This record gives sequence, structure tokens and C-alpha cells, in this order.
Amino acid sequence: MTTLELEARLDNLLSTAQEETKDNDLFAPIVDREECPVCLQTLPIREDETLFMSCCGKKVCCGCIVKSKAVDRNNGIPYHKQKCAFCRQPHSIQAIDDMRHIKALKKLMKKNSSDAFVAMALNYKEGGGVRQSETKSLEMCIRAAELGHPNAYALIGQYFNKGIAVGQDMSKAFEFWEVGAKRGSVGAHNDLAISHKRCGNIDLYIKHMKLVACAGDQGAMNSLMNAYKDKLLSKDDLTQTLRACQASQNEMKSNDRDNYVAIRDKVKKK
Repeated sequence: MTTLELEARLDNLLSTAQEETKDNDLFAPIVDREECPVCLQTLPIREDETLFMSCCGKKVCCGCIVKSKAVDRNNGIPYHKQKCAFCRQPHSIQAIDDMRHIKALKKLMKKNSSDAFVAMALNYKEGGGVRQSETKSLEMCIRAAELGHPNAYALIGQYFNKGIAVGQDMSKAFEFWEVGAKRGSVGAHNDLAISHKRCGNIDLYIKHMKLVACAGDQGAMNSLMNAYKDKLLSKDDLTQTLRACQASQNEMKSNDRDNYVAIRDKVKKK
């Protein structure tokens, strides 16, 4: 795809999405939150605590994955033959250079899986299993957004923010982030919050960060606590947001997930 074709496609995507979301409240509570298909609990807000399974196209929490692997291990199943926590089919270990994973992603892309296009975008960006290409990565994000993936808009905003595969354009970044936020992307709200803070728009920074915190993000909650210390946030606002944050975190909490985090942190310390 040429640069002109890429820009035209981005312009069309943005104008269409803006028209579709023009009546959406930018600061509406984020209520449409995905569940793990195995334990049926709200998925963790941290991307490193979930895994996209290319064998079945499901996003599964790492708590369920660790538990499933422990069961397989106890049943004498070798590591390279262990099964998906959801579909119970043998699957790749999801390594970024795993060609089996890439092949499975391509099959899902033919079925218009927006999650598969986002996963492939990350592979193209890093050069994992495919030849590294920022342009191809952006093309994958565009297709994911066309299929309705909220976080794809957030990713495209980051490309404009950093000037990756397109010219750096903060106004375009803001526009894509706003569409993503209106579609319920926590990441888009977070990007908007950080950018507004850099621009000195503290009121907008607070409003977006509150939504991220209410979704259960502890980092956002910590930022708001600092804002309260700086007298940028009222005690009532802080209290209400803290309660909402804790409620969301409780929805995402489980013993299996705590076990995964403990294992992950132990490995990091080595």
C-alpha cells in the first residue's frame, strides 16, 4: 500500500468512525468489559496478564492458562503438546517468532477476527515471525479498527503521536484516541489523559484518568491520589473513584490470577 493509499484509508476510517460515534459521550463510564471465556470473570486490565489464543481466537486470563498448564503437566503432557485452556486443542507457546502462531493468526484474519489483526500488527511492528514492517503493522491496525476493535484506534493514535509509518500529527492522534475512547477503549482514555496533562489541560487529564481508574487500573488510581495531594482533585471525587476502582479490581481478582502474578514476579527477580 502506497503512502497516499494509506493516508486515504486512514482519513476514510476516521471520518466514518467519527460519524458513527458523534452522539457518544466521551466521558461515559466504561461498562462493556470483556470476560475470560474460561473462568467468566472480567479480564485483567493489564495486557501482560491476558493472552490471545491463536488456536481458537479467544483472549484468556493468564491465571486460567497457568492452571490449565499445571493440569496438563500433572497428566504427563509434554510442554510443547500442552492444550489451550479454552478449546483444549494443542497450541503454540505464543512466542513472538513462532511460525505456527503466525499461521493460526492468518486463518483467524480470514474470518475477520479483529483481535487477530491486532496481534498480527504487533508481530509486524516487532518483526516476530514476519518481516518487520511499520507500514504493514499500521495496515493491520486499520483493518482491526474497521472491524470495530476499540483498542485499534488507540494504537493508530500512537502511530500518529510518534510518527510511525505516518507523519507525526498530534491532532490526528487526539482524533483517533477520542474515537477509541468513545468506543470504550481504556487505553485510548489513558493516552488522552497523558497527552492532556502534557498540554496543561489538567481538568481533561483528571476526567480521563478517573475513567481509567474506575476500570480498575491501579496506576491511574495512584496518579489521582497524587493529583489530590496537589489539590487538583476533591476528596469526594477521590473517594468515589477509589471505591469504583476497588470494585472493578474485585471483579478481576481470583486465586489463579494471584498465583500467576506471584510466578511472574518470581521469574522477574531471577
